Amino acid sequence: MLTIYLTRHGLTEWNVSRRMQGWGNGELTEKGIKDALALGKRLADVPIDKVYSSSSKRAFETAQYIIGDREISLIQMDDLREMNFGDWDGRIREEVEAEYPDDFKVFWETPHLYDRNSGETFEHVRKRAVSAFNHIIEENTEGTVLIVTHSIFLRVLMTYIKDIPLSDVFKATPPGNTSLTKIEVEDGQLNLIFEYDMQHVE
Repeated sequence: MLTIYLTRHGLTEWNVSRRMQGWGNGELTEKGIKDALALGKRLADVPIDKVYSSSSKRAFETAQYIIGDREISLIQMDDLREMNFGDWDGRIREEVEAEYPDDFKVFWETPHLYDRNSGETFEHVRKRAVSAFNHIIEENTEGTVLIVTHSIFLRVLMTYIKDIPLSDVFKATPPGNTSLTKIEVEDGQLNLIFEYDMQHVE
């Protein structure tokens, strides 16, 4: 059996300032670092074989804080990056909403219909997320792995894992920074054990 833990990067300066954070990067805050260290402590007795991280700095640094001084292989993957927001990336949400009210409404309310000439669609992210997830499963038939990634990436991936439509991507509880999800993979079946757990965060 393969056990997969999923987490979101720690809190960043861009999260705090409500900036759209896709392929751009905000630095981890003190709380972001503290929470990543707390997650590392929570997972200290879990025999993790490999950690896969988004190649974005905030996720990679979160992974490093979680690993600490443990000797665990850390693999960066571009396909684990957040959704590419195109010309919205790095901009404050309220500014984007004011300038692109229709597109912004579609993004949050009917995401399966979102399609601009800049950045990715949710369907693009879903294909990328499912491909990356299945690649990791193929590479690891047993043992335990941790995946460090991003909010919308996780939400989209969970639509695949829970077999719900992409239109419902924002209807579920959002993943908090450093929240933990556990999945067991056995005989090709995905079993969701718990989702977006935050008990290690003060």
